[in-house]
This record gives sequence, structure tokens and C-alpha cells, in this order.
Amino acid sequence: MGVDILPQKTKVKKKMASDMKIFMVVCIIVTLIIAASIIYIVMPKDIAAVKNGKVSNAEFKFYYSQSYLQWYSAYLMGLLENVDEQTVIDFAKQQALSQAVEVEYLLQEAQKEGFSVSREDMDAALEKFDSDIKKASEEYGISQNKLCIEQYGVKYGQARNIYSNLVKAQKYREKIISDMQVGEEELKSYYEENKESFDYNTVSHILIKCEEDAEESVVEEKKKTAESILERVNNGEDFAELVKKYSEDEGSIENGGQYDVKKGQMVEEFEEWTFSHEVGDTGIVKTQYGFHVMRLDGIKNTFEDLRDSVEKSYKENKYQTVLQETLNEGEYKVEIKDAYYEFTGM
Repeated sequence: MGVDILPQKTKVKKKMASDMKIFMVVCIIVTLIIAASIIYIVMPKDIAAVKNGKVSNAEFKFYYSQSYLQWYSAYLMGLLENVDEQTVIDFAKQQALSQAVEVEYLLQEAQKEGFSVSREDMDAALEKFDSDIKKASEEYGISQNKLCIEQYGVKYGQARNIYSNLVKAQKYREKIISDMQVGEEELKSYYEENKESFDYNTVSHILIKCEEDAEESVVEEKKKTAESILERVNNGEDFAELVKKYSEDEGSIENGGQYDVKKGQMVEEFEEWTFSHEVGDTGIVKTQYGFHVMRLDGIKNTFEDLRDSVEKSYKENKYQTVLQETLNEGEYKVEIKDAYYEFTGM
């Protein structure tokens, strides 16, 4: 009997051990699945795929924070018509995605071409980044890490790394545009087709503010002040010094009251005077802001005068055209992930 019993006990033990092992393995697998699910839910999801690379959640937040600041500032200043805060968020998302995708494209192209930023240029860029972060963190009395989270949506180390990639992308972008070959006839045709967007006149002014509904006596007083300043200008006094002393246009005081004016930029009376006079002419213009003591300083309205800016604009447009074709139809076609649509702002 002893011989019969021992094998039975041994068999039972082996079966129990085997079942326990299976049970434990199942528990481990379930635990790993649950853990993986939790990690998937918690971990930041990629925003887009760009050929062999991606736009990470952190990168998107970095660009979104800067874009949102620009759009929201414009919104607060009333520069955006018929726009609510949700639209501001949507605009910022679109701009951030475009910038992040372009940077990823440029980084891949730079790597393919063996392009790198000089150590000197990169060190200088990162040194300024570090300096700005340090100065701001001290000013607000918070850590650099917290500042970056509030300002860029990511930690300091992430922000620094994303910024270094941005610098590399920008440098490579500059190289692409600089290396473009364009003919003179192409540039001349482009200039003629877009002449009004390039031509400008340079004018200096001194503003004496006067409310539109001011009493007649006040208007006369302001006008006499403008006329007395104009007389001093015509007698040869330094215009920039008179600007510092009398002008109430704070936006132009530091540069001697001077503006480069293109058509469609200024109020009608100011613009009309600017484009109907010759260099050296002076005068007074009345606008909704008050009286302007005017002097026309320069006229730029020929291809020869504006060739550099025409070439720069032409190359920039050509780059943008190639970029959009490459991203929409070429090898870098972009796949936008669900995380982009789920992103609701920070």
C-alpha cells in the first residue's frame, strides 16, 4: 500500500503546483495588462506623425503656449473681430500644429543632409534661453521648472531640448532659403505682380493730440501749436529733437517720429499726404488723432530700391509652396492623431 500511496500523493502535489503556477502567471499577465492600460491612459499621446518622426505632446504644448499667448493678446486688444475664446484656442492649436510639423520636417531633412548647427551658434542660443528663464524665475520668485511649466507647458529640461531642436530647424530653414537660385526676371515679375505690398514711403511726424469732439477753442489752440512746430522744422531745427519734446505718439518717439508707410496701413488723411508729396516736403495733417506735423523723408517704389526685400519675400513664398506640397502630397504627408482633437488648451 505504501508503494501505491506515494505515487498518488506525488501526482497530487505536482498537479497543485502546476495549477498554482498557471494561476500566478494569469495574475501577472492581468496585472501587466492593467498596468499597461493605466500607463496608456496617463502617458501623453503623440499629436501627429510626420514620416519617420512624430510631434509629441510635449512639443505641441511648447508651441501651443507661445501661439496662444499671441492670439489671446490680440483678442484682448480687440484686434480679432467676431471671435470668442474657443476660437482663440482653435487658432492657437492650428498654428502650433503647423509650426511643430514644420520643425519635425526640417529636423528630418537636416539629418538626411548631414546638416548641423555650429557649436558656437547653439551655445549662444541656449545661453540666452537659460539666461531668460533664470531672470524670469527670479523676477516671479518661482523655480525655473515651475516657470517653464507655466510658460511652455513642459518642464525646464523638456523646454530646453525642444528649443535646441527649434534652433537647429530655424538654421536649416535659413540655409534652404539662402541656397535657392532665382533669376532676375522672376524677381522683377514677382515685384510687378505684388508692387503695392513692397512700395513704401518714409515719413516723420509729430503728433499733437486733439479729440474729435473738442471745443473749437481747443482745436484752434492745438492747431497753432502744430503750426509753430512746423515753422521750427522749416527753419532747420532737428526734427528728432522736436519729436522728443512735443510728439504725443509714444510708438514713434524713440525713432524720431518715423514710419515706413505702405498703402492701407494708416488712416486715410495721413496716408493721402504721405503718397502725394515729394521728399523733403513738410506740412500739417488733421486726423481723428489730432494734428500731425509731417515731413516726407523717402520714397521706395522701384525694383532696384527694393530688390533685397523682393528676393527675400519670393524665396520665402517659394519655400512655403514646396513645404505645403511636401506635407500634403509628398513623402512627408502628415497624419494627425486623435490627441490633437482631444487637446482643449492648458
